[in-house]
Amino acid sequence: MFSLESNLDDMNPEIFGYIAGKLFEQGALDVYRIPILMKKERLGVILSVLCREEDKEKLKETMFLETGTLGIREQLCSRTKLERRFAEVATRYGKASVKMSYYEGRLVNSKPEYEDCKKLAKENGVPIRAVYDEITRRLEGFDDEER
Repeated sequence: MFSLESNLDDMNPEIFGYIAGKLFEQGALDVYRIPILMKKERLGVILSVLCREEDKEKLKETMFLETGTLGIREQLCSRTKLERRFAEVATRYGKASVKMSYYEGRLVNSKPEYEDCKKLAKENGVPIRAVYDEITRRLEGFDDEER
């Protein structure tokens, strides 16, 4: 896996979302921005892209064509990931997916899927927080033996 990074200080911030979407479509594993203070006290960002080796060249091309960067730092890196499973939880608002993360077979985290919560909140005319809270209450006894 590779990390591609570029410092940017001359780009309209409105287009970062477009560029991130394009990078994800081209195989990026993660895309994120870190605010930084550059030379001459200019505000800027580090655009960081994690990718597989086979996607690296087309992602670098996109970074060069879609941003004002003059250079890209490239590092070989590794990543450790938790095992992930999904469960469906029934609530009074409807069914929602929950992402469950495991470390060495032990459940260490569970989190409602945002898009499901957003959809249920809109369909039921309730705040999204109410949907999250309902799912969290349903999860309290869920998979207790693995926690």
